[in-house]
Amino acid sequence: MNNKHGEYVSLTREGHIELLKERVEMLKKLNEWAIQLGPASRGSRGLFYVLERFHLNHRAAFVDSDLDEINKIEEQLESLGARCILLTISPEVVEERIKSRQPEEWIYKTEEEVRSSVSELLRIQNVLRHQAQISRVPTIEINTDDKNWDEYVRVIMEGNHIA
Repeated sequence: MNNKHGEYVSLTREGHIELLKERVEMLKKLNEWAIQLGPASRGSRGLFYVLERFHLNHRAAFVDSDLDEINKIEEQLESLGARCILLTISPEVVEERIKSRQPEEWIYKTEEEVRSSVSELLRIQNVLRHQAQISRVPTIEINTDDKNWDEYVRVIMEGNHIA
């Protein structure tokens, strides 16, 4: 799903690839600009960006599709020094976490609907985890059960791994 002017629209495989290509081109242009600033400037103000699950969403949504295009995109991301951050949660906290996002939406849900949502989140998380393992872009998986957001930022900035 892609948020377009506040409305969620489903993208085709081709539409999603085009969106990824556009974003990678923007990153390449920003990187070129950072390089033009010179080594001293690049070191202090270098290119830093966070794109949540960026290419992994495509891999997970189109698991059985041809990987040539996504491999090319990952190659470009790799050349830009990209790293993927995959935020995960343990099965024991999934229900509490999804209910905490928008509590008013969960008040009238049945146990079956809640179980179904929990199962779907865990299924997608496992697909994303698997896709991260086969992606060319290095991935840091961070378990966010403790909600220690300052620590997660530190880990991301330092490029360390905690799971």
